[in-house]
Amino acid sequence: MRRIAICVAMLLTASAYASPATLVYDGGGGQTAVQDAMTTLGILFDLRGPGNPVTAGDLTTHNLLVIGWNLGGDMSGLPPSVLAGGITGNILLTGHDADYHTVHGADSGTGGDAVQAAATRFLSQAISFAQGGSGTGLVALADASTAFSYLPPEWGISATGGLLKEDVDFFTAEGLASGVYSGLTAADMSNWIQSYHVSFDTWGSLAPFEVGGMLQSDMVTIGGAVIPAPGALVLGSIGAGLIGWLRRRRTL
Repeated sequence: MRRIAICVAMLLTASAYASPATLVYDGGGGQTAVQDAMTTLGILFDLRGPGNPVTAGDLTTHNLLVIGWNLGGDMSGLPPSVLAGGITGNILLTGHDADYHTVHGADSGTGGDAVQAAATRFLSQAISFAQGGSGTGLVALADASTAFSYLPPEWGISATGGLLKEDVDFFTAEGLASGVYSGLTAADMSNWIQSYHVSFDTWGSLAPFEVGGMLQSDMVTIGGAVIPAPGALVLGSIGAGLIGWLRRRRTL
């Protein structure tokens, strides 16, 4: 019986490691490139979409969710309540469609190779940042059609979509400290022939990482760690207190 238990445990462990740690959501629509971008970066992933929604279980078996650039796609497979309960690590939300530019470079004109290199570096470092938190992280790329409306309302994030902006003015101190822009300048993130499509109006507990719009103070990219809602903190404190009380009773 003990040998059987050990074998079952080994099989479960092997299957856990065999499954990719990254989950990718592709909403379809025009210019979808997130799957090709992940392949370019050499990242294995499990795929979700409107017909195969992200579940609470998914967010316990993967340490990262990457949501691709959405131009008229279907984001209904991203239930806000599931994201609120399952995203417990670092978050990076950006108005850049870095997955598209990682694959295609600039849409037109010259400098396509430089744009592709910048987008690839940015996306790779954004993923590293989100994976660096203590929990399941999130990278969500420009959601022009619905302006990130699928995000949990308790996160306090609102955005304006449908933008066709080119210029990034500067990175904030928090953005530079994150490592997301290592080896990049504001000029590298500009002039992608439609560099960013969303700017953030409110960002809850997250911090502005990148400011653009020719000094119009568009918040292009925001990031940070999830801070649980006050109710969750209270419940957590009650749970910790109950566990402590039970432990003390056991020792009496």
